[in-house]
Parts: sequence; C-alpha cells; structure tokens
Amino acid sequence: MTELLQHTLAIIDTERPYFADSFELVDQLLATYGENDLANRLYVDISEAVSWEIVVDLFNILLWSTSDNGHALTQLTDEWLRNGTDLRRIMIALHMDSFPFRNKAEMEQVLSELAIRHPTVHGRCYELIAAWSAISE
Repeated sequence: MTELLQHTLAIIDTERPYFADSFELVDQLLATYGENDLANRLYVDISEAVSWEIVVDLFNILLWSTSDNGHALTQLTDEWLRNGTDLRRIMIALHMDSFPFRNKAEMEQVLSELAIRHPTVHGRCYELIAAWSAISE
C-alpha cells in the first residue's frame, strides 16, 4: 500500500462522516493512480486489515471525484455483486451511496440470491430492494 493511500485511508477514518481533507487527498490519489481501472487497483493495494467501511467511504468520495461521476466505479461494484463470491467486496458494493444496478428486476434477482448465499448481508439486500421499490412507486 502506498504511503499516499495509507495516509488517505487514515484521514478518511478520522474525518468520518465529514470529509474535509479527504477530498483533497483523493484528488492526489487520482493524479497518482489515474482513473483507468482505479477501483480495482485501489482495492488490490488496500490491506485487508483496513475495514470495509473505510473503503466504502473512499469509494463514495471517488463517486464525486472522478471525471465520469463514478460511472466506472458503480459498474465495477455491480459486477462484484453479480459475481457474489467475495464477502468484503459485497459489503463495500452494498453500502455505496448509489443504488446497485440500473435495472430493478436485475437488482432484485442478484440481491435476493446474495441474501440467500450470504446471510450476513440478508438485511442490507432487502433494505435496498425495499428502498428501490419505494422510489419507483
């Protein structure tokens, strides 16, 4: 893990939930890493000792900081949910500040399957399904 990434994650952890300096550090990360496959490269570089909640906060800041407004990041986390094997990645994807998937039917199918396979995320999956249903009514 690079010193900049480690410092950024530490600042995110101390600033939660009001990220003043974190945005500037994330901008530095973007300048260092570039946006190409950013989330995957960051995820690989982040130690598993770093809580998934801090990684979620980093990714949520990236939603606001990338030139595509987090589109590539959202597509990647949706793929993590479709894959459905890595619980840490699933936890991150389920707690992003964006709804997974653009298609409600696909979201319901994928999240229902995840809820069955991973009881740890059962509540969060059905919380997201209910929230999407409330919005679309």
